[in-house]
Amino acid sequence: MAHDSKTWKPPVLFHFTVEFQWGKDKASASFAEVDGLGQELVLETGSNKVNLATDVKVSDVTLKRAIEPINEKITVWVKNTFLFKHGAKIKPCTLHVSLLDEQDKIAARWTCEWAFPIKWTVGQLNASESKIAVETITLRCKSLRRNR
Repeated sequence: MAHDSKTWKPPVLFHFTVEFQWGKDKASASFAEVDGLGQELVLETGSNKVNLATDVKVSDVTLKRAIEPINEKITVWVKNTFLFKHGAKIKPCTLHVSLLDEQDKIAARWTCEWAFPIKWTVGQLNASESKIAVETITLRCKSLRRNR
């Protein structure tokens, strides 16, 4: 059933899923944070001072999560991307980020096409704090669209 303006409730930011897809192969993982789901028009001023759209720039998507085992599917994909040899082909994926409602149904969904890791970092290690070790994966995407 489609939401209308009288029954729709704004979804909460902390209830979401992240799925990776490489052809028919899929993986999902829990992430503490997803940032960068955005795009902007690249504008050029024309002869009559009219703004003309020349391109769409897609933001890099940043994912944060607790460090996972090195043999976990997404970690293997990221690790293999950074083990490249000069001229090696990058294996991109399709990334789906879904914001869920209180019944675990998709309230909003973004699809990032041709996504691949460009940065992989670990948060500061500090012996005086008892925090969870967090890794950050930054993805570059060719396109972004909101499906719902």
